[in-house]
Amino acid sequence: MATRTPKNLASGYVSDSKGTLFTATTATYITGLSMINENAADQTVLLYRKPSGGSSRLWKRITAFAQYFSFSLGDEKLVMDAGDEIEAETTTASAVSFQIDGVEET
Repeated sequence: MATRTPKNLASGYVSDSKGTLFTATTATYITGLSMINENAADQTVLLYRKPSGGSSRLWKRITAFAQYFSFSLGDEKLVMDAGDEIEAETTTASAVSFQIDGVEET
């Protein structure tokens, strides 16, 4: 029987060039992805999904308005297989913080 473990999967700051925020090591259900613009200037955030062995595809484009704009997935859920990635980039490095929560299945 599979074991499901809820946890904080990743947190940090988004870079100004496309980079990996999270790589699934097993079947993973993303239940929360939140971002906060901590900068005084508006930020454009590009989120990508990259399947294992595949190419990045733009998933969401978000305009994070100046200081303390926040974004979350809300009721949307994302299912990931081992090796799948969530990538992102923003206008100004270290301006947008993120947290990814989910459930890993082993």
